[in-house]
Amino acid sequence: METAAFQALVGKRLLEIRTSIKPKLTQMRLAQELDLNQGNIQRLESAGRGTVENLLVILNYYLKQDFNLNYILAEDNSRFTPRLRPEDKVENLDSYFERLE
Repeated sequence: METAAFQALVGKRLLEIRTSIKPKLTQMRLAQELDLNQGNIQRLESAGRGTVENLLVILNYYLKQDFNLNYILAEDNSRFTPRLRPEDKVENLDSYFERLE
């Protein structure tokens, strides 16, 4: 898959995750919670464009909300569910990557 297409796919999944959160999680509210600019969120969701730092902040937030990073980041995510199973839950990105080793 081309880089731009993959970035857009990840952006679409970030949007899907955010809009699945109830009560409604707006870009503005997410930006405020993460101390980011709303434009940063919009760029990542619309085209998968933005800084690695902002992407990691957002991924860590979703991980803490028990969302599955494999579902967000895998090119073919058909084997993964959007939410982590109870036995797969972790507290932060470091713990998540330790489990992959």
